[in-house]
Amino acid sequence: MVVWRLLSRDEAAESWDKSLLRFEDLTHTQLFSWGEYRSAFGWQPYRWVASGADGEIVAMMQGLVRTYPGRIGLIWVPGGPSGDIQYWNSELRQTLAETTGLSRLYVRISSNRPYRTEDVLMLRSLGWNRSSAPLLSGLSMMYNLARDEVLRVDSCSRNWRHNLRRSDKYGLSYHRWEAPDIETMFGIYQSMQDYKNLGQQFAREELVQMFDKLADHIVLYRADDENGEPVSLRGCIVFGDKGWDLFAATSVKGRKIYASYGLFWQLMRHCQEMGVRYYDMSGIDPVNNPGVYDFKKGTGAEPQEYLGEWDWAASPLLGAGANWMISRRKGAL
Repeated sequence: MVVWRLLSRDEAAESWDKSLLRFEDLTHTQLFSWGEYRSAFGWQPYRWVASGADGEIVAMMQGLVRTYPGRIGLIWVPGGPSGDIQYWNSELRQTLAETTGLSRLYVRISSNRPYRTEDVLMLRSLGWNRSSAPLLSGLSMMYNLARDEVLRVDSCSRNWRHNLRRSDKYGLSYHRWEAPDIETMFGIYQSMQDYKNLGQQFAREELVQMFDKLADHIVLYRADDENGEPVSLRGCIVFGDKGWDLFAATSVKGRKIYASYGLFWQLMRHCQEMGVRYYDMSGIDPVNNPGVYDFKKGTGAEPQEYLGEWDWAASPLLGAGANWMISRRKGAL
């Protein structure tokens, strides 16, 4: 028999990440420190584990909780749960209600497991529904760092290789940015956003909190021009033998000298030296953001479809209302 239980913060701080490493479908947004990071923005992290009679953990779920009047609650599960999908069941949902004290729950999971028809059928049989207002595309690219550099170069598109060679001609230098200046980072993002007419990618406080809570997992590189001015940045979260894209921005000047190409290559060299073998490029949207898609595809990364977003609500009315409210938002929760 498998039983779900809520861990205290102290219990989770001691054991959560170590336990998460046993699961192939682990993601950076299920890290203990990711929950702590999101707690700075109005979310309360809860961490549940499912254990068998022998005490072995078979599934885990970090949920970010918001509460509303009338004992209404939203539980958002980015990247998870992790572990055996058969235990994402009614017993889990009952435990969520009992441990949060919320009787009117809306739960949305966003699974980064590779899409499999068997998992879809399992989730439906367990009472989950496809989210009618998904926040994310459910698509990404996986970059294989188990290959040596020669093979990785050969797998790039012709145009991507050409731009990588171009980046060598402009006196660019690359540095690991271990103590980044937030204003400089923000300025590079602002330059990119203005040029591409994008919305804000990160608020200053988000950057501050990320480096406060997640610094042990972040690998950040920057490219400087011939005058020593930072013109591009790219960074990721590393955990175990996996990495996930987190930061990517290039100023207008950096675009003209192809800084993002050389910078990506330097970051991948570093990750490979760290033992990273699987690198998730953290989402693509070929329709609404074709430029980013073309860059990622050009590296030789392979497309990956996630299991994606599923939800459950204590009542159909609550579920409809929650999906309507989420559809009005722009970006992730």
